[in-house]
Amino acid sequence: MRRDLVFFYPLPPEPVYRAFVQAANQRFGKECKFEPFVKLSFGLNYSFKYNMNGGVLTVHFMPYQNGTAIDLHYTVVQLAGARYKKHAQDLTQFTDSVLGTRATTLVLDANHFLAYEQSASPVQPMQQIQSSQPVQPVQSAQPVQPVQTQEPVQYASAEVCRCDSCGREILPGAKFCAGCGKPLSQKKFCFSCGAQLNAEARFCSSCGTKQC
Repeated sequence: MRRDLVFFYPLPPEPVYRAFVQAANQRFGKECKFEPFVKLSFGLNYSFKYNMNGGVLTVHFMPYQNGTAIDLHYTVVQLAGARYKKHAQDLTQFTDSVLGTRATTLVLDANHFLAYEQSASPVQPMQQIQSSQPVQPVQSAQPVQPVQTQEPVQYASAEVCRCDSCGREILPGAKFCAGCGKPLSQKKFCFSCGAQLNAEARFCSSCGTKQC
């Protein structure tokens, strides 16, 4: 079963991304996979509360207007009765408490996120984009006011990794090259600042961020 739920935060992608990483580490996930400030995937725990027998949640991040649109993409093993909306509510409430603001529901097709990811490199600063179909936030009793910024926000970039055989760019954590198919040396990188780490490192030696 696949379901998409889209929300909006009136903050730039970096703090929103970090809040979801914190939620995954502390309460809602396991086996995290990182694409800094663009995409975060983690396994769903077996849960009676949400009637889930496991699965994967991929959170897509996309700059939009004065904030960040996020897509919660659920791929759930349980075919019927899975309470993914309750899981999303608890997850966003946790990130709300971390960020000090509330998420609002958006009317936005999930394909916008995929198109953005294809056009934006995860190792380059993320640029503000405008959708051909304007996002319409769902009206709530306490609407969130967009954050006004006077200067463009600069986003961190991850280290560029390349295959030793063909030179093709690879993402941290990849085991095989997408260009030539050869096994890659297993290197570990901080999902926050991109610094190379020892395989057993639990915290980044450069920025101190806890690793999954």
